[in-house]
Amino acid sequence: MATTSCDVAIVGAGLGGCFLALLLGRRGRHVVVIEQGPSVPSAGADFLKPPGLRVLARHGLADLVGRRGLRRDIIRYYHDGDPIQECHYPEGGFLIRPYRELVELIYTSCAMEGVDFWFDASIDDIAMGDGRVEELTLADGRRLRAGVVIGADGTKSAVRQALGIEQRTMPYERLLMRVATVPLSASVAQLNRLYFSSEGWLAYLYPINMDEARVFVGLPPEDDKEIFQDGIPALLDELKKFVTESSDAFNALQPATWQRIKVSSLRVDAYHKGNAALLGSAAFACHPMTGMGMSYTLHDAEILADVICAAAGDAELLDRLLYARYEPRRHAHRQLIDYGDALAATFRDRAAYLSAFRPDLHIHGRTAAPEVMPALQLA
Repeated sequence: MATTSCDVAIVGAGLGGCFLALLLGRRGRHVVVIEQGPSVPSAGADFLKPPGLRVLARHGLADLVGRRGLRRDIIRYYHDGDPIQECHYPEGGFLIRPYRELVELIYTSCAMEGVDFWFDASIDDIAMGDGRVEELTLADGRRLRAGVVIGADGTKSAVRQALGIEQRTMPYERLLMRVATVPLSASVAQLNRLYFSSEGWLAYLYPINMDEARVFVGLPPEDDKEIFQDGIPALLDELKKFVTESSDAFNALQPATWQRIKVSSLRVDAYHKGNAALLGSAAFACHPMTGMGMSYTLHDAEILADVICAAAGDAELLDRLLYARYEPRRHAHRQLIDYGDALAATFRDRAAYLSAFRPDLHIHGRTAAPEVMPALQLA
């Protein structure tokens, strides 16, 4: 087969990959996005916090993304049934919208900028030479040569492996996560509530549209088989012990279809090598309790777009700019990952969790600024 050439090849059509493709397409770059699935991915978070919304606003996308989304400005936290604090979000709050809808909106915008998407396209080989990616070979024999290659292909990134960048994955071994989509109840429509128990359980209930809600349940591994695999109707009995203000959602939970989610943190030693860089969960992964993963990824994509365009095809300049402007993002990501680790390690203990909780990172994605509202101690 003939070899295709492009300015930028992006492996992975998730939110980060699609957003970067859009930014580059708008600036006249020829972009090819390679996605192993038949369409854009559907698995991902449903939240955009203020930092991510500001990124979208800078590129004229805030109204498009927010048009059918739900806005919230408070999350209330509970421990063993007692409300212990609230997190207040300024700037119009945060946005809830199903992940697939978010990605599809960005993907549709990419089509207007001439971005090429290759679906059902898995990577067979990544040829390296002189510390650079020289060519991508797909399983169907197609070849792609690109001036810049971005690995936005998840925690098992083929690009990262080809670059020889080591990863450190740390599963949250004391917490298994399950998620279900259920009919929306009045309490969930009213307020986002995140419940913890001293027995090692958590439950997060929030709406995703006017009719449906998402319910996350986290539990100790030893409880998973009894609750979810053997069909024993013990789920509601456990939730009733610590979920106190969302009881109207209980009836919808027992017949729900629950999906198991693996939750791990991911750190890597470098975010780029030569003409290739990592984006999104190919570069970092934090505990979902932080709620900031997508917002950080959008900002990362914005930085990458600026760097790629500033380099203007100069390979040596690209490498220097990635080192100077993109590698420092590892510090911000490391701070967020460490914070997620702290939340996961302390939520059983009320005092320890309150001590670890940092509203600045939940709201602004950075250390405390003068305008940050402190967490409200309710009990």
